[in-house]
Amino acid sequence: MFKKSMWLLAFAVALAAQAQHMKVEKTTVPMAPAKKLIKADLFPTDFLLGDSNYHSMVAASDGNIYFSVDTHNIAYACRFYRFDPRTETMTMVAQMDQVLGEDAATHVAQGKIHTPFFEHQGKLWFATHLSFYAGELPGFDSGNRVPYQGGHFMNYDLATGQFEDLAHVFPSEGIITMTMDTRNEVLYGLTWPSGMLVSYDVKKKDLRFWGAVQGRGELGHHPHEWDRVCRTLGVDPDGNVYGSTMDGRIWKYDPKLERRVSYIDGLDLSRLPLSQSAEETLRGDFQYNWRVVEWNEKTQSFWGIQWETTTLFEFVPSANYVRSVGELRHEAYQGMPRNPEISQLGFILAPNNTIYYLANGPAVDIEGRPAAQSNVYLFTYAIDTGRMINHGPVFSRDGRRVFFTASLCIGADDHLYTVAWVEATDPERIKTISEARSFGPVETARMLYEIMLVRLPKWQTFVKE
Repeated sequence: MFKKSMWLLAFAVALAAQAQHMKVEKTTVPMAPAKKLIKADLFPTDFLLGDSNYHSMVAASDGNIYFSVDTHNIAYACRFYRFDPRTETMTMVAQMDQVLGEDAATHVAQGKIHTPFFEHQGKLWFATHLSFYAGELPGFDSGNRVPYQGGHFMNYDLATGQFEDLAHVFPSEGIITMTMDTRNEVLYGLTWPSGMLVSYDVKKKDLRFWGAVQGRGELGHHPHEWDRVCRTLGVDPDGNVYGSTMDGRIWKYDPKLERRVSYIDGLDLSRLPLSQSAEETLRGDFQYNWRVVEWNEKTQSFWGIQWETTTLFEFVPSANYVRSVGELRHEAYQGMPRNPEISQLGFILAPNNTIYYLANGPAVDIEGRPAAQSNVYLFTYAIDTGRMINHGPVFSRDGRRVFFTASLCIGADDHLYTVAWVEATDPERIKTISEARSFGPVETARMLYEIMLVRLPKWQTFVKE
């Protein structure tokens, strides 16, 4: 836990927030009281045009870490990497435009892998996504390039190193999230921006479209036709698939029914938040859908966090039951009706039935450095005891701030790994990055950074605290 000075600072910030009627405002933390820091090792990819990673990371059975580095630059496609913890060797396995025959020089290529990786039968299963936008929507006007042809369901053979292109969806629609029913060997995905549910039966080689599950999704007009597309799908042991909508509804896909998609009447994620504010609610853009869910065999339920409030919840589909558990966020933001940093995708269940979560929290101010927009903090929540711990902010061993991330896994060496945004501090490196990359994701536009593989201490380290 934090030392006494850190807790006093957090308590003071919390009291100040209460005095302001819990206004949703970002804050910062001075470096001096932050005595408890998590020291991490950095491994560069040297893809300077790489600007993001969302969920696309896995510790595979061959002992390696696999992940993608995405780019929003139309002239490039995302890269697929392998890291061997035993030798600390980084390998760029592939450029996805070359794998799919969609050369970024002539096509609007696959700029992202935005889905988790699922290992099954010696292969990694995933899907691709676009990253060329005009404002908040796909860039339909691609100039002389072939327009975006649609996201692909794919796999990667761990033994042979070969990729297989299984199927692709509608033009101008990427696949923003995916899950796999490994028992029945069916892939499920949501397209973006329209929020359509699609499935691919591996054995039958059968691609099917089940329609829009969130109205017009993010293709719709604000405010009444727009619905933030769910970023994580859940699948239970019976093969049912679950997603959520911005207004708090939970939908269910049941492969046994003729009409397979329906909403679960009587469940409402808008009731999950532990606090409310009339001012914030009446703004009309509250996103009640979940950001991430993960099936827990031990509890036979899903555990997840809500998009905007970072409320930790449990969802028991067999009983059509949902309950709030707590606010999985920094103490400075406890009690606010929404989390100023929203929630992220670096969320996993560890072997000790403990949730590990990388949260964006208050920036740590460092004298002589540019202001950061946030810092990454490691949280744990022990399901068996109900104990939640903020283990502190993540820094590199040479003092660089890790300020944004949306991935997390446990390697074969028991270390926690993430692909993260790390501040650049070396003047020459800053110059090189600035010349190579002129833009990136809007949520990290204020900081000059590199996307790097980050290795934290072993997961058992945080169980002992």
